[in-house]
Amino acid sequence: MTMTEAPAVTPHITVDDTSYAIESLSDRAKLLVSDLYRTVQEYQGLFASYRQSVTLTDTYSGGLKAEVEKAELPVLFQYDSESDKPSITIEDKQYDASELPDSVKAYVAELLRANQQKTQIEFRLRQLDAARNSYIGALKSEIETSDVAPMDPQPEPTETN
Repeated sequence: MTMTEAPAVTPHITVDDTSYAIESLSDRAKLLVSDLYRTVQEYQGLFASYRQSVTLTDTYSGGLKAEVEKAELPVLFQYDSESDKPSITIEDKQYDASELPDSVKAYVAELLRANQQKTQIEFRLRQLDAARNSYIGALKSEIETSDVAPMDPQPEPTETN
């Protein structure tokens, strides 16, 4: 049996379909690459949490609907909806929420918490996306002004997640 080593891959970054060896970049460009990498890593991890948050919100929404139907809360009619009665709206139906059973209160509380968490994650994802775009713009500018040479030959494109 013969074992062969895989060819060494030079660490590189690809910008606008052109790859540059990390070692050939300026110190500032290397710092930008490092910050960009950390930002992308955080984004990917947070996006996984976001998907879980969406699933959790959907689960609580379905559970709340089932509990409201099980509790047989009175449906508010059009003329009732303008009153000061507290209400819960599910699929365009308004229910009287004056006297909620504990099971419905629990679902409402969990749904509110899950929605708040989802909103916070969405905000952080937007921040990270803005940071990523900023790092990419700064990195492009740094590469252009530093006249770093592209890799020759260019590495084969790899699939990224």
